[in-house]
Parts: sequence; C-alpha cells; structure tokens
Amino acid sequence: MSEGRQHARPAARGGLFARFAAMAVLLSGAAVSMAAPPSSGAKLLRHGTAHDALYDVVFEGERGIAVGAFGNVLVTADGGATWQVQAFPMKHLALMAVAMREGKCIAVGQTGLVYAAADCKTWKAAPSMTKSRLLAVDVTRQGVAYAVGAFGTILKSTDWGQSWAVQTVDWSGITDDGAEPHLYDIHVAEDGSVTAVGEFELVLRSSDGQQWKALHKGERSLFGLSVVEGGKKMYASGQSGALLSSTDGGATWTSHKTGTGAILTGVHATAQGEVLASGINAVVLSRDGGATWSPLNSKLVRNAWYQALAASEGTGGKRRLVAVGAGGTILELDL
Repeated sequence: MSEGRQHARPAARGGLFARFAAMAVLLSGAAVSMAAPPSSGAKLLRHGTAHDALYDVVFEGERGIAVGAFGNVLVTADGGATWQVQAFPMKHLALMAVAMREGKCIAVGQTGLVYAAADCKTWKAAPSMTKSRLLAVDVTRQGVAYAVGAFGTILKSTDWGQSWAVQTVDWSGITDDGAEPHLYDIHVAEDGSVTAVGEFELVLRSSDGQQWKALHKGERSLFGLSVVEGGKKMYASGQSGALLSSTDGGATWTSHKTGTGAILTGVHATAQGEVLASGINAVVLSRDGGATWSPLNSKLVRNAWYQALAASEGTGGKRRLVAVGAGGTILELDL
C-alpha cells in the first residue's frame, strides 16, 4: 500500500485528509438542548510556531506526551502544567499518533513509520511494514499493539512495537463495494479485543486481529474514539458534528445532536458521564453522557483546530484535560 494509491470512492467519503483540513468548517443550524450555559473554560498552556501542528496527546498518570509535524515531540511530568521539547531522531515527517503504557511509548506517522521507546525517551525505528500513513496506535499492558491508517491498513505488534505484522481484512464483507476505508482511531482492550473507527461511519471489532466485523456503518467519517474504563461505554466523533455513543460495549450505537456541524476529530469521556469533542473551530461538552451539549465559547477554540484530547490524573484524583492542535498549541479545558 502507498499514500498515493487511488480508488474509486463514493462522494460521501470523508477522504484521508479531512481530519487534518484545518481551514474547513461546517456549521449546522440544528436546534439542540443545552445542558448548561456556554462555557469559556479554556486556558493556554503552550503555543509554538505556525508550523508546529500537534496531532495526538496521551497521559499515563501525570506523565504525558504529544506528537506532531516534523517529528515534534513534547513531554510533561507534572500532569500537563508544563511541557518540554524532547529530541527525536526524525525531523522531516509527521508523527500522527502516540500510545503510552507502563512507561513505554509507540509513535506512528507518515509513510508507515513506527518508532518505539522502552522508556518514552530513547526512540528506535521499527522495520516498516507499509507505506501507508498510520493515523492511530494503541497498546495494552502486555505490549500488544495495533496501528491503523490509510486504505484499511492494520498492523499488529506483540513486543511493544519493536516488530509488526500486517493484518489482512476481507473488506468485501464489510464495505458495500469492497473499498478499503481509511481508519482513524483504535482502542485495544486488555483482553485483546480491538475496536477501530473510520470512513463510512464504520465501527470495526475483532477479538484477535484476524476476523473483523462491522458493528456500525453510515455516511460520515468517524475520527475519534474514547472508551470509558471497563469498556461498556464508548464514544466516537466525526464529520458534520457526529457524536455516537454505545452503552453495551459497541454492539449498538446511538447518534447525538451536538449543536455543531464542525468536523470533530477528538473525543474524551469520563466515567462520570462527561464527554468532550474537539475539532475545527469547535469544542463541545456534555455532562450527561451525550444527552445534551454545550459549546466551549472561547476565542482560543473558535480561531483554531484541536486534533486530540487527553486527561492526566495526579494525586488525589486531580485531573487536567488538555487539547492539542494548530500551531503547536496546548489548551487546558475546564470540565
């Protein structure tokens, strides 16, 4: 596979670069019930140059890492309050996603590149298994990792990202025309089951990485996936303000009206029913599991795009929720 590969695609497809088209914004006039007055709770933690785009952020406790354009890597040890640039051995391509577990990290990006670090500091390139852009990665506490990306690419590792195998999928039994959908986000449960989201509003599930089935299909692309601890509650965000939820581990999905038509690329949910989705010139918040929504009314949000969301957890359960995106910006969002 390669990033230049061409397919005949239905007009409804989101396209590989829809997730990163920061200048596009779709506004919806749909009425929506507000859970609370519009919030302005956004605080600027960091801002870089115009070219310092950040595409993903993750935390494990108070340790966090964000990755982005030109091999840009930022790290924090205080729950996201302060961030430092970390040296990375590659500077000419973008890192699109990062995973952290048990103090180990895996980063993936353009042209199928994969890097692993046993200490989240000393990065080593893994042998390339694809030329397709990798857009998401996740890993379990046992070091079983999956990465997904363009044209239905799915890779699996059982050694913390040091080596990978291509997973073959029979798309003819999943998509209407057998097209290979771009896959934008993934979650790997500790029991080894895998959930991925992508084009055609597709939610995919596999228990072993070998056999895959579609749990949900539709018209819009889904870009973000959040799984609440325990795995029963799941949320997915996407095109045209899309926000889907599941309360049965992904077996069935409900679509919610978020009050925006913006492309929502990131989503983060808590066990308390708080759900935030970020994207192009918009962040929306629900405090009741998606039943009602409020916009985050801040110039910091309206004037930029925020690709991903994550929350740190410090002593005493203290949380800090951050969003990363355009210009290397890191925002703290107030739940």
